[in-house]
Amino acid sequence: MEMRETLARNLRKYRRAQRLSQEELGHRAELDRTYISSIERCVYSATVDVVGRLADALGIPALELLRPASEIAVTKSSATSAEGASTKAQVKKGAKPARKSERPAQRAARRKPGP
Repeated sequence: MEMRETLARNLRKYRRAQRLSQEELGHRAELDRTYISSIERCVYSATVDVVGRLADALGIPALELLRPASEIAVTKSSATSAEGASTKAQVKKGAKPARKSERPAQRAARRKPGP
């Protein structure tokens, strides 16, 4: 895999993990949102300075944006198995997740009154 593809994949992964839009990331890194999109689609390659600005905006070391997926899988495999067990224990069986865009008062108003 080329370095440009690695950067594109990791940039998208970290941006989505933090639930940032391309526009918000661009604002934080002082880059245009179309440039972020172009990097994620491998249309443009980024300079070292741009990689640094993106990493700073995401709050991660620049190396994480350039690390190949094979290295990430090896370093995180033991942490993932421990996390998965605790996450599954926290999920209630049959419970529907709350809508992320709603506030608690909106969810309460949406519920139907009991008999």
